[in-house]
Amino acid sequence: MGSPGNKIKIGIVAGEASGDQLGASLMDNLVSLNPHIEFIGVGGSLMEERGLSSFFDMKKISVMGLIEPLLNLKELLSLRRKLKEFFIKEEIDLFIGIDSPDFNLPISRYLKRNNIKTIQYVGPSIWAWRQGRIRTIEKSVDKVLTLFPFESKAYEGSSVRVDFVGHPLAHSIKEINKYDKRSNKKIVFMPGSRKSEILNHGRVFLETARKLKDEYQEYQFHMPLTDKSHIELIEGLNEEEWIEVTLGNAKEVLREASLGFVTSGTASLEASLSGTPVVVAYRTNWFSYMIIKPLLKVDNISLPNLLAKKEVLPEVIQGDVSSKNLYLAFKRMEENYLNCLGEFKDIHKSLLGDKGAKTASYSVLETLVVVR
Repeated sequence: MGSPGNKIKIGIVAGEASGDQLGASLMDNLVSLNPHIEFIGVGGSLMEERGLSSFFDMKKISVMGLIEPLLNLKELLSLRRKLKEFFIKEEIDLFIGIDSPDFNLPISRYLKRNNIKTIQYVGPSIWAWRQGRIRTIEKSVDKVLTLFPFESKAYEGSSVRVDFVGHPLAHSIKEINKYDKRSNKKIVFMPGSRKSEILNHGRVFLETARKLKDEYQEYQFHMPLTDKSHIELIEGLNEEEWIEVTLGNAKEVLREASLGFVTSGTASLEASLSGTPVVVAYRTNWFSYMIIKPLLKVDNISLPNLLAKKEVLPEVIQGDVSSKNLYLAFKRMEENYLNCLGEFKDIHKSLLGDKGAKTASYSVLETLVVVR
């Protein structure tokens, strides 16, 4: 099966903003290596700028957590069915699902049964929980492209090929003069990008900032948010003129700050790659946490700690998330500042693929050669 002539047709689906960024970079690198590639599927504005005509609005499948997908199940199943039919009709040469495994793996499994090679870019977190999913992955994909070197261990004994391709942040954040930024005198508070995260972390972050304000009078306090509506979700934030609230520039503020607080996730990794020691907080709704907690196989939740295989950044989780505990964690981190910076350098080096930013593209092309 294949497209006429030299044209290669790749089906690709990204389900959220981070996947859109990965997809756009992958598309750029693939076309630079082979200009005869056409992309069809689902993506956001960045992928559309590179020529993808999205089959439907990516926001329709950008649902997170355990509850929200169930509330949108009927529409998600309908969209997925239409995508399967679309890819078969278009006779794609290869399918790449970017993250969003709950949505993408069933598509991959269907296409694989129809003799189409499939790749999952960003492996499901089986190294952290739900290792039983390996059997589903084996039936669904030919190859998994992982962002972290430790992930391959979870696939030992599996028929799935695993390629560590490096993390894009390790390439986009240059390792030049970014360490030891204490002279910047800036503390950043990043309560998250989603409404639920703001509700879970915003107020306690503000209370923590109030505890630090008098003791760190020489510091500037910043809280970058993703949406103007989030300001009203944090009670009292409008009344505090000493904390600078900005919109849409979280990455820039994080990279300039000397210290900070973030929610668990990519922000903690970005902080380490930016040379900014942070306290990592994570609090979700009680029901979701009670389901997830018994299934976890890792001692740490933040990516820098998982990569370092020890606690480099302080973590404050669930019921322990309070302004008092965040303040105490901040003091411990400050005392351990220089050690954090040394660990950050090692983390950065560990996340570079063997062919740099194009590693994922070479792995995809290798699969295409097998297909064709």
